[in-house]
Amino acid sequence: MSQFKHKLFTSNMMVEAKINYGFIYAHHLELEIFNSHFPAFEINLQQETYGKHKWERAYGYPLIGISFWYSGLGKSPYLGSAYALFPYINFPLLRHKSFFLGFRFGLGVGYLTKRFDRINNYKNLAIGGHVNAAISLMLDIRYRLTHRITLTGGISLQHFSNGALKLPNNGLNIPLINLGMAYRLVRENKNIGDRFYAPVEPFSAIVRRSIEFNIGAAIGFKNMKSVYGENYIVTHFYENTFFRISRKSKAGFGFDFSYDPSQIKKLEMNGTIVNNKFSVVRPGINAAYQLEMSRLGIIFNLGYYLAGMEKSNGPLYEKISFQYCLTKHFFANVMLKVHWGRADYIGWGVGYKFEKFYGKKTVK
Repeated sequence: MSQFKHKLFTSNMMVEAKINYGFIYAHHLELEIFNSHFPAFEINLQQETYGKHKWERAYGYPLIGISFWYSGLGKSPYLGSAYALFPYINFPLLRHKSFFLGFRFGLGVGYLTKRFDRINNYKNLAIGGHVNAAISLMLDIRYRLTHRITLTGGISLQHFSNGALKLPNNGLNIPLINLGMAYRLVRENKNIGDRFYAPVEPFSAIVRRSIEFNIGAAIGFKNMKSVYGENYIVTHFYENTFFRISRKSKAGFGFDFSYDPSQIKKLEMNGTIVNNKFSVVRPGINAAYQLEMSRLGIIFNLGYYLAGMEKSNGPLYEKISFQYCLTKHFFANVMLKVHWGRADYIGWGVGYKFEKFYGKKTVK
C-alpha cells in the first residue's frame, strides 16, 4: 500500500459554497404558525475518493466531507436561527463524463437559538432543546465546468430533532432547493481500478461463507419533565445475525428487548394499573440490513413487538444504527429507535461481534 503515500497522490480536496431556498413543512397542525419561505447557506469541505480503501471502489468512489449549515428560519420569533455541523457521504447514482448525479446523506449536530418554554415560548412545540441531531438528505447534481470548478445544484431535506431526549419534539423538516459552486484546491487524483486487488478475499478459496453475530446493549435518556414531570432511562439489548450478500452489504435478522419506565407512567395516566413494572418490557424480532464502509457500519432494522403492555405505538418499530469498530471484535454504537418515522429515543452503547466460518469448498 506504500504507493498511496507517494507525493503524486493528493487528497482531492475541494471547498464548496451553496445557497438554499426552502420552507418548513408543517407535518403537525401546531407547526403551521411557522409557515414561511427563507434562504439557507452552506459551506462544505469535501474530498473525492479515488480507491485508497476497498469500500470506496465498492460504492463507486463517493464524495465525503463535512458541512456547516445556517438559516435564519424566516426570522421566526419562536424558532430563532438554526446552525448545523455534519459529516456526509455523497453516493454516486450516475456518472457520465463531466456529469454526476448522487445521493448525499449527512448526520451531525444542530443548534437552534430558541426552544420550547412553557412560559416564554410555549408556541414552539417543534424543538424542546437547543442541541439537536441534524440530518441532511440531498439529491445532488454536479457538472464539472473546468479542471478546478464544478457547478452544483440539488433538492434536499434538512431535519432537526433531539430524538425525544427532551419534549416536546415534533422536529423541523425543511425541504430546499440549492445552487452552488465547488473549487478544487489541489490537482486531481485519478481513480484506482480493481486490478490492484486480488479478485477474491483472503481464504475465500477455502471457506465459502460466514455468519456474523453482533451482540450489544444501549442506554437512552428521555427528558419528559414537561409532560410527566421527571426523566427516564431506557435500556436496550439486542442481537443481529448477518450473512454477507456483497462486498458492501450484509442482510439477516435479529432480536431485541427494551425496558422504558416512562411507559409505566403513561399507562397509569391513562387509568391502567401496572402491578409488575417488567410487564412493559418489549421483546421484538426484526429484519436487519447493514452497509459497510471500512470500520463504519450503518444498520437498518424493521421489527415486530412480541409483547409489552404499552401498545399505543403499534406493533411495528424501526431502528437505524451507526456502528463503529474499535477493534476486530468490539464496537461502539449509536441507535435511533422510531415508530412509523416518529423518534422514540436515542441510545448509546457498545457491543461484541464475531464470525463463524462454514462450508469448505471441495477441490475437483
